[in-house]
Amino acid sequence: MIKAGKQADYPTVTQGQTAISLQEVKEIAGKYPIQRSLSITLFNEDNAPIIVRDGRKTLAYLHPITGEKLAEPGKESTLFWRKLRAFHRWLTLDGKFSESGRWVNGIANAIFVLLAVTGLYLWLPKRFKSRAFKKQLTLPGNYTSSKARNYQWHNVFGFYLTPVLFVLATTALFFSFDWPGDALKKLVSTKTVKELAKPTLLAAELTSKIKSTDAQITMLNKHYPDWQTIRFSVAQSPQNVTIYTVDNGNGGEPTKRLSVAVDNISGEIADTSGFDDYSTYRKIRNWIRFAHTGEYYGVVGQTIAGIASFLACLLVYTGIMLSWRRWKNRNM
Repeated sequence: MIKAGKQADYPTVTQGQTAISLQEVKEIAGKYPIQRSLSITLFNEDNAPIIVRDGRKTLAYLHPITGEKLAEPGKESTLFWRKLRAFHRWLTLDGKFSESGRWVNGIANAIFVLLAVTGLYLWLPKRFKSRAFKKQLTLPGNYTSSKARNYQWHNVFGFYLTPVLFVLATTALFFSFDWPGDALKKLVSTKTVKELAKPTLLAAELTSKIKSTDAQITMLNKHYPDWQTIRFSVAQSPQNVTIYTVDNGNGGEPTKRLSVAVDNISGEIADTSGFDDYSTYRKIRNWIRFAHTGEYYGVVGQTIAGIASFLACLLVYTGIMLSWRRWKNRNM
């Protein structure tokens, strides 16, 4: 939805128009004051703006044909979703970080994990017979009372949703507290399997032989035709290689993202590094980050996570109604 909001504000581009050269883009980007590292992000869409960033901070959206600075695409919708995300993470309405909100969410997630585990135990039928299990796994369609309906809904939907909700709630603990990540570091290796070739300064006499960024992007396009975004840093001085981050997925699929070192003289790929080269710790943290939203498993994963989150409201409702009836009966 965020992406759709941005795409609606993309500039109109007529077929056949010549895109601005990346050398010109680099010259425009170089005029902005930089505090960290200058990078440029390209999207595999003809009318998508080119993004100029300083570290994580976005400096400008450039027109893909003229290079002129554009207003942020989908700014209003993006602001809304950012505030909604902040509320989801920190329980704030202004989009700002809140340590207390983070803790409240973390405690709620821990309770949810506990409810999921104990709920599975309570779900088990008293007698381990096929008929008893069938009753706990299917919806009969007709109920003698609202209590019977709530009980059956809570049992059936709870069983099928618990695995997904358990993953969502458990991974959320890593965002709310530091101790899960610290514990994970002690349990698994943090050593990278393979380091990507690092850029070094290029000899002055070779600078005239550097292949253009446009030529290098064309080469990458041939090697990775399914790319969605390509990001690269703009070095202050000529270097022997340029590092490109090529994402062939939806942005949340780390197994489809890789770093590519391109030799600036030959214009060919000198080295690559992907998910398999990460440390065990980084692989798990990547899985945790994107399994929480379902993005790790693409559209299917996001859909399952979304449906499970929506139906979790049903579990809360039926759980409250059953508890309320139980409390009322005890106090009559």
